[in-house]
Amino acid sequence: MSPEQYRCARSQVGALMDEVPPGAHIALLMRFPALTIAGLVGHAALRSTEPGAGFWDGFWTAIGRARDKGFEQVVDQLLGDMLGQFGLRDVEGLRETSVLPLLDLHAGLDRETVVGLVAAVEQHVAAGHEPSGTALLDRVTEPGFAHRRAELPDAYWMLLQHAPAIAVNILSRITDLLVATVAHPEEWALEAITPTTADLPPAVLTAVIARLEEKPFLDGDAAQRLCTVGFPRLRCHAADGEIQVLIPGGEIDALWRLWNGEAPEQVSVPAGESAAAPIGVAVRESVLVDLDSGIRRVVPIFHPSDPIVVFGADGRALSRFESLPATELTVLVPRDVDLVAGSRAKVVVTDRRPAPWDGWEMRTVDLAGHRDLRTKRDGKMGRTRRVLPVETPLYALPEPLSGVTTRGGERVYGERPLVDLPAHEGVDAKEWRVRVRRAGQRDWLVDYPWAAADYVTSADPFDGLDEPLIGRYEIAAGDGYGLDLRLTVVLAEGLEAVHDPAVRLPQADGLTTSTTELAVSTDLEVSETELAFGPDDIARVATAGAGEVEVELSIRPPHAQIRFEHPGRPAVWRTELPQIAIEDAASARLTARIPGAVDVSFALLDADGDIVREWDAESHSGTEFAIGTRAVADAAKRMVRGSLVALIDDEHGESDEAEVATVVRTATAVEPNAVDHTGDELTAAWLLLDERPVAEIVLPDDEAGQAEPAAETAAGAAAESSTADQDDARGADEDGAAEDDADEEDAVEQLLVADPTASLLALGDSPVAPSRIPALMIRSGLAERVFEIPADYGRAHPNPYIGCTLATAVIVDPSAPGRDDVQSYLSTRGGDDLLRLIASGRMGDPRTGVFDANVLAVGAMGRDQVDALFERFRIVPGPLVDLDMRTAATIEAFHLREEWMADPVSQVAPRYVNKMLRDVRRASPQLYDLIVARNEALDGVDTITHPWMLLSMQSMAFAAIGRLQAYGRLKQPVLDARGRALWAKLADYCPAMVAADLLIANAVVVRADALDRSRNAE
Repeated sequence: MSPEQYRCARSQVGALMDEVPPGAHIALLMRFPALTIAGLVGHAALRSTEPGAGFWDGFWTAIGRARDKGFEQVVDQLLGDMLGQFGLRDVEGLRETSVLPLLDLHAGLDRETVVGLVAAVEQHVAAGHEPSGTALLDRVTEPGFAHRRAELPDAYWMLLQHAPAIAVNILSRITDLLVATVAHPEEWALEAITPTTADLPPAVLTAVIARLEEKPFLDGDAAQRLCTVGFPRLRCHAADGEIQVLIPGGEIDALWRLWNGEAPEQVSVPAGESAAAPIGVAVRESVLVDLDSGIRRVVPIFHPSDPIVVFGADGRALSRFESLPATELTVLVPRDVDLVAGSRAKVVVTDRRPAPWDGWEMRTVDLAGHRDLRTKRDGKMGRTRRVLPVETPLYALPEPLSGVTTRGGERVYGERPLVDLPAHEGVDAKEWRVRVRRAGQRDWLVDYPWAAADYVTSADPFDGLDEPLIGRYEIAAGDGYGLDLRLTVVLAEGLEAVHDPAVRLPQADGLTTSTTELAVSTDLEVSETELAFGPDDIARVATAGAGEVEVELSIRPPHAQIRFEHPGRPAVWRTELPQIAIEDAASARLTARIPGAVDVSFALLDADGDIVREWDAESHSGTEFAIGTRAVADAAKRMVRGSLVALIDDEHGESDEAEVATVVRTATAVEPNAVDHTGDELTAAWLLLDERPVAEIVLPDDEAGQAEPAAETAAGAAAESSTADQDDARGADEDGAAEDDADEEDAVEQLLVADPTASLLALGDSPVAPSRIPALMIRSGLAERVFEIPADYGRAHPNPYIGCTLATAVIVDPSAPGRDDVQSYLSTRGGDDLLRLIASGRMGDPRTGVFDANVLAVGAMGRDQVDALFERFRIVPGPLVDLDMRTAATIEAFHLREEWMADPVSQVAPRYVNKMLRDVRRASPQLYDLIVARNEALDGVDTITHPWMLLSMQSMAFAAIGRLQAYGRLKQPVLDARGRALWAKLADYCPAMVAADLLIANAVVVRADALDRSRNAE
């Protein structure tokens, strides 16, 4: 209703009071319930434009009558029943003491609230976040960041709580309108906007227009870019179930650094095109940084307390605030999650299949008959996702064209989608409204009412538009502001793509050649009907058009890719064959991603093509199959040259093979590259240190069990050069070469510790595997340095370990900006125990999540049994220092206990740790207590028979000494090159444990240092 209609209804209520006997309030309400509701709700809506006294004082003044408390009491008693009589929402909790909150709910958003929403959207978009209403809601409701709720007005939160579908739709429409006025200012001129084109209630639209007339949205030079730039999004690839981040291209070529839970990788995105990067491990968010502009994008994936990703029919990941259709949907969840609903009916799972993430699975669920969907894991409930009523329109999408997208990466359909209008079971007449317009344009091309029937009607939303349809269209189907379902699709009606072969496989000079035929069954015109792809061609561009509309299409036949993870080298997906060096002692890993493959094994072929040895894939994730290359190199010891091939079984039951690597004696060296930014001085230094072989620690016979290890680090090599008497038999040339190597190592060492903070950031940005970071920090000496707050610190580093290390220094600085966000970050990425350590120097129960009698009890079990027993701790990544992650780190170390005991370091570590304990006790009682607690957890355990059970205590002791030494809190340096070598070796075996203990020790020491500085300043 318009403000004039509200005023009219209010006045009529006052006039009708003269037509009933005095005090006959119930009779008035029973005779004119609709008018009374309209008048009261209208007054609630008008209060923002008619400032005055309280609700009732203003009401009586407006109708020109003396205040009648009897009428007010009757309204308090009967309003709920009156609303129910007309199918309107009654919320008892809002009228316990007064009906005013309930009336405000039905009045909708007043002008002040709408202006507040515009300001919130403006702040959100200006900060570089995705310009959509659901993205704003996802950000301000992220668990652990409660302070962000203040960005939205209180009245909006009430509407969201009690009428979530309406609230989400209104915020989304407001955001879309604001962005459109900047992105397409001529099309969306303020004077041309109407409630129909904006899809907003008149009162809300009036408030938005008034605000924009006072001040344009995002007034400034960056406004156009902020409102038109593409944002990465999460999607599920329908063909093979792969989870991807789709990165849209911009006006110029871009190089992105991408964090997807593994080593950061570089993704090149040509201008106007897009790139898809797979996510192979469970990770709570994907972070991208443009290496040229510094622009940062974050794609939320899931929250550890609510581990679920829901995908729509188009493969797009759905926001928690998007209502789910009451039909079949695909969800990605850990396999130990139960899916529950508020109703008593069980959520039906119609299909299960392994997911690309370890311990997760893809489920197809049928939501018909449910009102909501929640996860239940380990007895804890996840957040609620609303399910639309059964009587709701549903979109029926055709299969997208294989290997054909827009240049921005959107799927293209060769057929029109349909909208299924549900059967209406009531006796009253119901009408659905289906509309279509070109995306970004103001006017609707189709605006057609469909009468509901007692059966499902499959409607063509484009009814009346001639074929062929070409371009991007927005479809809306619903019955009002509360139920308005949107779909955006790209159509090239009548187009079909046929690829030969169906999947391109690797070969020596690139990919197998292929052709793609573009067939057309309508009057659609295409620039080329047959496209040929050579070995180096990945994609080609073709144009499809009809009339004055043309769309550029990216034709990319499905093809295999290879990823070679080797210490010191960037790991990227590529089509070129990598080299596996027979003489390379480093542990590397090769992964082949082959669309349509259901099983892949690997075979080593000699120069004549004969099979030398075969292996099953060591791991399998979706269509990705991996093998460690150490076994390949060992099997090829007597060969000069050979090849590694993948033996492929596809989904159609057919077999094939493809070369995935060449095997050579010595691989071509990979130099740091300025183009992919591995040529940066610090990054190159980290890659050199990562690639450098670690010297084995050999115990002399006369010191077995008590000797300390020889130096193995860059710093240690220089400090312990006195042991060179063992090399007396070597020639002078070898001595000279060794000195040169030592000089080079010294230079690397000095560079990596010259600016500890910059070096730490470079390590986090480098293509070094996250599991290698703790050992490299220790070997370089960086673990014994103080990290300052970066001068440009504004956002946490994408690697949560690096981010928490720096955020610990930020949170103890009272003058640091954005402390609310920093505290929330530490809580959600580091854990509550990490915050507790920073605040008090102590954690909840330091005896949990470490080696104890429970771990020893599973020592006789096989690895698979142990993994199954402790699976829930590792498959959902949570805060780094919380109990689950510390337990997972302990089990990771448990699996390597035999390798650890076979290493000479294990014989020396206990003696070295015992020497350090007295120094820890003097310097930090809190850290000493943490070490003692881990020793107490071993009560009843025979550590003589099982010395590996001391690993948790040893890791904590090394971390304590390292961080105490960094801050100069020891009387004299305790950790020398030999100790550093022991600690680094421990980190090689137990990276997650060492990383968590470094964070724990750092928190305690940073807190103590901050307290000392505070006392000294007084």
